[in-house]
Amino acid sequence: MEFTYSALHKVIFFETAEVALPRLLQEYGFQRPFLVASNSLATATAELESLREALPAGVAGLSTSVSAHTPREDALALLDRVRSSNADVLVSIGGGSVIDACKFVQLAMEQDLHSESDLLEYAQQGDGSRGSKHGDYGLFSPAAAIRQIAIPTTLSGAEFSNNAGVLNTQTGSKEGYKGPSLCPKAILYDPALAAHTPRWLWLSTAIRSLDHAVEGYCSGHSTPFLDGHFLHAMRLFSKSLPAVKENSANVQALNENQQAVWLACCGLGTVPHGASHGIGYILGSLCGVPHGYTSCVLLPAVLEWNQAELQAQLSAIAAAMGRPAEKAHVAVKNLIASLGLPTTLEEVKVQRSELDDIAERAFRHPVVKRNPRAIASVEDVRQILELAW
Repeated sequence: MEFTYSALHKVIFFETAEVALPRLLQEYGFQRPFLVASNSLATATAELESLREALPAGVAGLSTSVSAHTPREDALALLDRVRSSNADVLVSIGGGSVIDACKFVQLAMEQDLHSESDLLEYAQQGDGSRGSKHGDYGLFSPAAAIRQIAIPTTLSGAEFSNNAGVLNTQTGSKEGYKGPSLCPKAILYDPALAAHTPRWLWLSTAIRSLDHAVEGYCSGHSTPFLDGHFLHAMRLFSKSLPAVKENSANVQALNENQQAVWLACCGLGTVPHGASHGIGYILGSLCGVPHGYTSCVLLPAVLEWNQAELQAQLSAIAAAMGRPAEKAHVAVKNLIASLGLPTTLEEVKVQRSELDDIAERAFRHPVVKRNPRAIASVEDVRQILELAW
Protein backbone atom coordinates (compact mmCIF):
# COMPACT_ATOMS: atom_id res chain seq x y z
CA MET A 1 0.00 0.00 0.00
CA GLU A 2 1.21 3.48 -0.84
CA PHE A 3 0.98 6.27 1.71
CA THR A 4 0.45 9.81 0.45
CA TYR A 5 0.94 12.51 3.04
CA SER A 6 -0.99 15.75 2.83
CA ALA A 7 0.41 19.25 2.71
CA LEU A 8 0.15 19.66 6.48
CA HIS A 9 3.45 21.03 7.75
CA LYS A 10 3.09 21.61 11.49
CA VAL A 11 0.83 20.88 14.49
CA ILE A 12 1.26 22.98 17.64
CA PHE A 13 -0.07 22.08 21.09
CA PHE A 14 -0.16 23.89 24.42
CA GLU A 15 0.48 27.39 23.11
CA THR A 16 -1.83 30.37 22.86
CA ALA A 17 -2.82 31.68 19.46
CA GLU A 18 -1.74 35.18 20.45
CA VAL A 19 1.84 33.91 20.75
CA ALA A 20 1.99 31.19 18.12
CA LEU A 21 0.07 32.75 15.21
CA PRO A 22 2.26 35.85 14.74
CA ARG A 23 5.31 33.59 14.82
CA LEU A 24 3.80 31.25 12.19
CA LEU A 25 2.89 34.15 9.91
CA GLN A 26 6.44 35.44 10.10
CA GLU A 27 7.92 31.96 9.58
CA TYR A 28 5.86 31.37 6.43
CA GLY A 29 6.19 34.93 5.12
CA PHE A 30 2.46 35.74 5.27
CA GLN A 31 1.62 39.42 5.71
CA ARG A 32 -2.11 39.78 5.06
CA PRO A 33 -4.10 37.15 6.98
CA PHE A 34 -7.86 36.93 6.52
CA LEU A 35 -9.52 35.67 9.72
CA VAL A 36 -12.58 33.40 9.45
CA ALA A 37 -14.11 32.80 12.88
CA SER A 38 -17.23 31.07 14.09
CA ASN A 39 -19.93 33.56 15.00
CA SER A 40 -20.35 32.14 18.50
CA LEU A 41 -16.65 32.59 19.23
CA ALA A 42 -16.62 36.12 17.87
CA THR A 43 -19.58 37.25 19.96
CA ALA A 44 -18.96 35.33 23.18
CA THR A 45 -15.28 35.90 23.94
CA ALA A 46 -12.68 38.63 24.06
CA GLU A 47 -9.93 36.32 22.81
CA LEU A 48 -10.64 37.00 19.14
CA GLU A 49 -10.12 40.72 19.61
CA SER A 50 -6.95 40.03 21.60
CA LEU A 51 -5.73 37.83 18.77
CA ARG A 52 -6.35 40.57 16.21
CA GLU A 53 -4.42 43.04 18.35
CA ALA A 54 -1.48 40.62 18.50
CA LEU A 55 -1.22 40.41 14.70
CA PRO A 56 0.61 42.76 12.35
CA ALA A 57 -1.29 45.80 11.15
CA GLY A 58 -2.06 44.30 7.75
CA VAL A 59 -4.99 42.06 8.66
CA ALA A 60 -6.88 41.66 5.38
CA GLY A 61 -10.30 41.06 6.88
CA LEU A 62 -12.55 39.21 9.31
CA SER A 63 -15.61 37.08 8.60
CA THR A 64 -17.93 35.62 11.23
CA SER A 65 -20.81 34.73 8.92
CA VAL A 66 -20.27 31.04 8.05
CA SER A 67 -23.18 29.03 9.43
CA ALA A 68 -23.32 25.41 10.57
CA HIS A 69 -22.78 22.76 7.85
CA THR A 70 -21.14 25.41 5.59
CA PRO A 71 -24.04 26.53 3.34
CA ARG A 72 -22.82 27.14 -0.20
CA GLU A 73 -24.19 30.71 -0.07
CA ASP A 74 -21.98 31.47 2.94
CA ALA A 75 -18.93 29.89 1.29
CA LEU A 76 -19.48 31.90 -1.91
CA ALA A 77 -19.88 35.15 0.06
CA LEU A 78 -16.63 34.39 1.87
CA LEU A 79 -14.91 33.70 -1.45
CA ASP A 80 -15.92 37.13 -2.77
CA ARG A 81 -14.62 38.87 0.35
CA VAL A 82 -11.29 37.03 0.36
CA ARG A 83 -10.74 37.67 -3.35
CA SER A 84 -11.29 41.40 -2.95
CA SER A 85 -9.12 41.63 0.18
CA ASN A 86 -5.77 40.70 -1.38
CA ALA A 87 -5.23 38.25 1.49
CA ASP A 88 -2.26 35.89 1.30
CA VAL A 89 -3.42 33.34 3.93
CA LEU A 90 -6.66 32.23 5.57
CA VAL A 91 -6.80 31.77 9.34
CA SER A 92 -9.79 29.68 10.48
CA ILE A 93 -10.82 29.95 14.12
CA GLY A 94 -13.63 27.58 15.02
CA GLY A 95 -15.00 24.18 14.06
CA GLY A 96 -15.40 22.17 10.90
CA SER A 97 -17.81 24.62 9.24
CA VAL A 98 -15.33 27.50 9.06
CA ILE A 99 -12.42 25.17 8.26
CA ASP A 100 -14.36 23.66 5.34
CA ALA A 101 -15.43 27.10 4.12
CA CYS A 102 -11.77 28.07 3.92
CA LYS A 103 -10.99 24.89 1.97
CA PHE A 104 -13.76 25.77 -0.49
CA VAL A 105 -12.23 29.23 -0.94
CA GLN A 106 -8.78 27.68 -1.43
CA LEU A 107 -10.04 25.41 -4.20
CA ALA A 108 -11.93 28.19 -5.98
CA MET A 109 -8.94 30.52 -5.88
CA GLU A 110 -6.50 27.80 -6.91
CA GLN A 111 -8.61 26.93 -9.97
CA ASP A 112 -9.78 30.53 -10.61
CA LEU A 113 -13.43 29.53 -10.37
CA HIS A 114 -16.17 32.17 -10.34
CA SER A 115 -19.52 30.68 -11.38
CA GLU A 116 -21.51 28.04 -9.52
CA SER A 117 -21.48 25.84 -12.62
CA ASP A 118 -17.67 25.92 -12.68
CA LEU A 119 -17.50 25.03 -8.99
CA LEU A 120 -19.91 22.12 -9.37
CA GLU A 121 -17.53 20.52 -11.86
CA TYR A 122 -15.31 19.85 -8.81
CA ALA A 123 -18.09 18.54 -6.55
CA GLN A 124 -19.31 15.11 -5.57
CA GLN A 125 -23.00 15.00 -4.74
CA GLY A 126 -24.66 13.01 -1.97
CA ASP A 127 -25.89 10.38 -4.43
CA GLY A 128 -22.35 9.70 -5.63
CA SER A 129 -22.57 11.64 -8.89
CA ARG A 130 -19.55 13.80 -9.66
CA GLY A 131 -18.50 16.76 -11.71
CA SER A 132 -15.96 15.96 -14.40
CA LYS A 133 -13.09 17.49 -12.41
CA HIS A 134 -13.81 16.09 -8.93
CA GLY A 135 -10.71 14.58 -7.36
CA ASP A 136 -8.46 15.26 -10.36
CA TYR A 137 -5.26 16.28 -8.60
CA GLY A 138 -3.56 16.80 -11.95
CA LEU A 139 -5.45 20.07 -12.24
CA PHE A 140 -3.65 21.58 -9.25
CA SER A 141 -0.31 23.36 -9.37
CA PRO A 142 2.51 22.51 -6.89
CA ALA A 143 2.19 25.95 -5.28
CA ALA A 144 -1.34 26.56 -4.00
CA ALA A 145 -2.83 30.00 -4.60
CA ILE A 146 -3.67 30.46 -0.91
CA ARG A 147 -3.27 28.28 2.18
CA GLN A 148 -4.92 28.03 5.58
CA ILE A 149 -3.76 28.05 9.18
CA ALA A 150 -6.36 26.39 11.40
CA ILE A 151 -7.06 27.16 15.04
CA PRO A 152 -9.71 24.50 15.83
CA THR A 153 -12.09 25.01 18.73
CA THR A 154 -13.88 21.67 18.36
CA LEU A 155 -12.69 18.08 18.01
CA SER A 156 -14.23 17.00 14.69
CA GLY A 157 -10.84 16.69 12.94
CA ALA A 158 -11.74 18.61 9.77
CA GLU A 159 -8.33 20.24 10.02
CA PHE A 160 -6.60 16.99 9.02
CA SER A 161 -8.48 16.48 5.77
CA ASN A 162 -8.04 17.57 2.16
CA ASN A 163 -11.83 17.34 1.73
CA ALA A 164 -14.48 20.01 2.26
CA GLY A 165 -18.21 19.53 2.71
CA VAL A 166 -20.56 22.31 1.56
CA LEU A 167 -24.34 22.30 2.04
CA ASN A 168 -26.69 22.76 -0.90
CA THR A 169 -29.56 24.39 0.94
CA GLN A 170 -31.94 23.92 -2.00
CA THR A 171 -31.70 20.12 -1.99
CA GLY A 172 -30.70 19.55 1.64
CA SER A 173 -27.62 17.57 0.60
CA LYS A 174 -23.88 17.94 0.99
CA GLU A 175 -21.39 18.54 -1.82
CA GLY A 176 -17.85 17.24 -1.39
CA TYR A 177 -14.77 19.04 -2.72
CA LYS A 178 -11.16 17.81 -2.57
CA GLY A 179 -7.69 18.93 -3.57
CA PRO A 180 -4.09 18.09 -2.67
CA SER A 181 -3.38 21.19 -0.54
CA LEU A 182 -6.76 21.96 0.98
CA CYS A 183 -5.76 20.84 4.46
CA PRO A 184 -4.18 23.58 6.58
CA LYS A 185 -0.48 24.32 6.32
CA ALA A 186 -0.39 24.45 10.12
CA ILE A 187 -2.75 23.56 12.97
CA LEU A 188 -2.66 25.41 16.28
CA TYR A 189 -4.46 23.99 19.31
CA ASP A 190 -5.03 26.79 21.82
CA PRO A 191 -6.36 25.54 25.19
CA ALA A 192 -7.54 29.03 26.13
CA LEU A 193 -9.86 29.18 23.12
CA ALA A 194 -10.96 25.58 23.68
CA ALA A 195 -12.18 26.51 27.15
CA HIS A 196 -14.90 28.68 25.56
CA THR A 197 -16.40 25.92 23.42
CA PRO A 198 -19.75 24.75 24.81
CA ARG A 199 -19.22 21.40 26.55
CA TRP A 200 -21.91 19.62 24.49
CA LEU A 201 -20.14 20.70 21.32
CA TRP A 202 -16.67 19.82 22.59
CA LEU A 203 -17.68 16.37 23.79
CA SER A 204 -19.91 15.48 20.84
CA THR A 205 -17.31 16.45 18.26
CA ALA A 206 -14.88 14.23 20.16
CA ILE A 207 -17.29 11.36 19.47
CA ARG A 208 -17.12 12.39 15.81
CA SER A 209 -13.37 11.80 15.88
CA LEU A 210 -13.85 8.59 17.85
CA ASP A 211 -16.08 7.61 14.92
CA HIS A 212 -13.15 8.33 12.55
CA ALA A 213 -10.95 5.98 14.56
CA VAL A 214 -13.52 3.21 14.95
CA GLU A 215 -14.73 3.15 11.36
CA GLY A 216 -11.18 3.49 10.07
CA TYR A 217 -10.09 0.52 12.17
CA CYS A 218 -13.08 -1.53 10.96
CA SER A 219 -12.76 -0.57 7.30
CA GLY A 220 -10.74 -3.52 6.08
CA HIS A 221 -8.39 -1.03 4.38
CA SER A 222 -6.35 -0.09 7.42
CA THR A 223 -2.75 -1.12 8.13
CA PRO A 224 -0.87 -2.02 11.33
CA PHE A 225 0.59 1.50 11.30
CA LEU A 226 -2.85 3.10 11.22
CA ASP A 227 -4.38 0.51 13.55
CA GLY A 228 -1.97 1.57 16.29
CA HIS A 229 -3.03 5.18 15.92
CA PHE A 230 -6.73 4.33 15.84
CA LEU A 231 -6.61 2.10 18.93
CA HIS A 232 -4.59 4.59 20.95
CA ALA A 233 -7.05 7.35 19.99
CA MET A 234 -9.80 5.17 21.49
CA ARG A 235 -7.76 4.73 24.68
CA LEU A 236 -7.11 8.45 25.04
CA PHE A 237 -10.70 9.45 24.39
CA SER A 238 -12.03 6.86 26.82
CA LYS A 239 -9.79 8.20 29.58
CA SER A 240 -9.71 11.93 28.87
CA LEU A 241 -13.32 12.69 27.88
CA PRO A 242 -14.79 11.72 31.28
CA ALA A 243 -12.07 13.85 32.89
CA VAL A 244 -13.18 16.89 30.86
CA LYS A 245 -16.82 16.16 31.63
CA GLU A 246 -15.93 16.24 35.32
CA ASN A 247 -13.75 19.34 35.08
CA SER A 248 -13.86 21.41 31.89
CA ALA A 249 -10.77 23.34 33.03
CA ASN A 250 -8.60 20.20 33.14
CA VAL A 251 -5.91 21.38 30.73
CA GLN A 252 -4.11 18.03 30.61
CA ALA A 253 -7.32 16.24 29.67
CA LEU A 254 -8.13 18.88 27.04
CA ASN A 255 -4.67 18.36 25.58
CA GLU A 256 -5.21 14.59 25.49
CA ASN A 257 -8.56 15.16 23.74
CA GLN A 258 -6.78 17.15 21.04
CA GLN A 259 -3.96 14.67 20.62
CA ALA A 260 -6.53 11.87 20.33
CA VAL A 261 -8.06 13.77 17.40
CA TRP A 262 -4.65 13.81 15.69
CA LEU A 263 -4.35 10.04 16.15
CA ALA A 264 -7.94 9.36 15.08
CA CYS A 265 -7.61 11.42 11.90
CA CYS A 266 -4.36 9.91 10.63
CA GLY A 267 -6.33 7.86 8.10
CA LEU A 268 -8.52 10.62 6.65
CA GLY A 269 -8.33 10.31 2.89
CA THR A 270 -6.49 6.99 3.17
CA VAL A 271 -9.07 4.55 4.52
CA PRO A 272 -12.82 4.65 3.84
CA HIS A 273 -15.42 5.16 6.51
CA GLY A 274 -18.75 3.37 6.69
CA ALA A 275 -22.42 3.71 7.48
CA SER A 276 -22.07 5.81 10.61
CA HIS A 277 -20.38 8.55 8.62
CA GLY A 278 -22.50 8.09 5.51
CA ILE A 279 -25.89 8.12 7.21
CA GLY A 280 -24.60 10.93 9.42
CA TYR A 281 -24.06 13.14 6.37
CA ILE A 282 -27.75 12.73 5.55
CA LEU A 283 -28.86 13.51 9.11
CA GLY A 284 -26.73 16.64 9.05
CA SER A 285 -27.77 18.02 5.69
CA LEU A 286 -31.42 16.90 5.68
CA CYS A 287 -32.37 17.11 9.35
CA GLY A 288 -29.89 19.71 10.64
CA VAL A 289 -28.39 17.37 13.25
CA PRO A 290 -24.91 18.54 14.35
CA HIS A 291 -22.23 16.15 13.08
CA GLY A 292 -21.05 15.34 16.58
CA TYR A 293 -24.55 14.22 17.48
CA THR A 294 -24.88 12.14 14.31
CA SER A 295 -21.94 10.03 15.48
CA CYS A 296 -23.35 9.82 18.99
CA VAL A 297 -26.56 8.21 17.77
CA LEU A 298 -25.31 6.24 14.76
CA LEU A 299 -21.95 4.79 15.75
CA PRO A 300 -23.36 2.36 18.39
CA ALA A 301 -26.14 1.28 16.02
CA VAL A 302 -23.75 0.65 13.11
CA LEU A 303 -21.38 -1.30 15.34
CA GLU A 304 -24.27 -3.44 16.53
CA TRP A 305 -25.34 -4.05 12.92
CA ASN A 306 -21.75 -4.93 11.94
CA GLN A 307 -21.21 -7.25 14.92
CA ALA A 308 -21.78 -10.54 13.08
CA GLU A 309 -18.94 -9.93 10.60
CA LEU A 310 -16.41 -7.94 12.64
CA GLN A 311 -16.13 -9.80 15.91
CA ALA A 312 -12.32 -9.63 16.17
CA GLN A 313 -12.15 -5.90 15.42
CA LEU A 314 -15.02 -5.07 17.75
CA SER A 315 -13.46 -7.04 20.60
CA ALA A 316 -10.26 -5.03 20.15
CA ILE A 317 -12.24 -1.79 20.22
CA ALA A 318 -13.96 -2.71 23.50
CA ALA A 319 -10.59 -3.64 25.02
CA ALA A 320 -8.98 -0.37 23.89
CA MET A 321 -11.84 1.52 25.53
CA GLY A 322 -11.16 -0.27 28.82
CA ARG A 323 -14.41 -2.26 28.61
CA PRO A 324 -13.30 -5.74 27.46
CA ALA A 325 -16.33 -7.49 28.98
CA GLU A 326 -18.77 -5.45 26.88
CA LYS A 327 -19.76 -5.61 23.25
CA ALA A 328 -18.17 -2.74 21.33
CA HIS A 329 -21.50 -1.06 20.57
CA VAL A 330 -22.40 -1.19 24.27
CA ALA A 331 -18.99 0.18 25.30
CA VAL A 332 -19.32 3.08 22.87
CA LYS A 333 -22.93 3.80 23.84
CA ASN A 334 -22.09 3.73 27.55
CA LEU A 335 -19.24 6.19 27.05
CA ILE A 336 -21.51 8.54 25.10
CA ALA A 337 -24.26 8.33 27.70
CA SER A 338 -21.79 8.97 30.53
CA LEU A 339 -20.86 12.26 28.86
CA GLY A 340 -24.49 13.40 28.92
CA LEU A 341 -24.82 13.16 25.13
CA PRO A 342 -27.77 11.78 23.13
CA THR A 343 -27.71 8.14 22.04
CA THR A 344 -30.92 7.89 19.99
CA LEU A 345 -32.42 9.53 16.92
CA GLU A 346 -35.46 10.46 18.95
CA GLU A 347 -33.29 12.50 21.32
CA VAL A 348 -31.89 14.58 18.44
CA LYS A 349 -35.44 15.39 17.21
CA VAL A 350 -35.45 13.19 14.10
CA GLN A 351 -39.04 12.24 13.32
CA ARG A 352 -40.06 8.65 12.59
CA SER A 353 -41.79 9.98 9.48
CA GLU A 354 -38.36 11.01 8.14
CA LEU A 355 -36.73 7.58 8.43
CA ASP A 356 -37.81 6.28 5.03
CA ASP A 357 -36.44 9.36 3.24
CA ILE A 358 -33.20 9.17 5.24
CA ALA A 359 -32.80 5.49 4.36
CA GLU A 360 -33.44 6.11 0.65
CA ARG A 361 -30.89 8.93 0.49
CA ALA A 362 -28.32 7.11 2.63
CA PHE A 363 -28.46 3.95 0.53
CA ARG A 364 -27.33 5.98 -2.50
CA HIS A 365 -24.48 7.66 -0.60
CA PRO A 366 -21.01 6.39 -1.66
CA VAL A 367 -19.70 6.31 1.92
CA VAL A 368 -22.55 4.04 3.05
CA LYS A 369 -21.69 1.68 0.22
CA ARG A 370 -18.17 1.28 1.71
CA ASN A 371 -19.48 -0.09 5.01
CA PRO A 372 -17.47 -3.22 5.98
CA ARG A 373 -20.64 -5.29 6.30
CA ALA A 374 -22.21 -4.87 2.88
CA ILE A 375 -25.38 -2.79 2.80
CA ALA A 376 -27.40 -4.34 0.00
CA SER A 377 -30.72 -2.53 0.24
CA VAL A 378 -32.63 0.41 1.63
CA GLU A 379 -34.04 -2.03 4.18
CA ASP A 380 -30.53 -2.63 5.55
CA VAL A 381 -30.19 1.10 6.22
CA ARG A 382 -33.67 1.10 7.75
CA GLN A 383 -32.55 -1.64 10.17
CA ILE A 384 -29.64 0.52 11.32
CA LEU A 385 -31.98 3.47 11.81
CA GLU A 386 -34.29 1.30 13.92
CA LEU A 387 -31.34 0.29 16.10
CA ALA A 388 -30.57 3.98 16.50
CA TRP A 389 -34.15 4.99 17.19
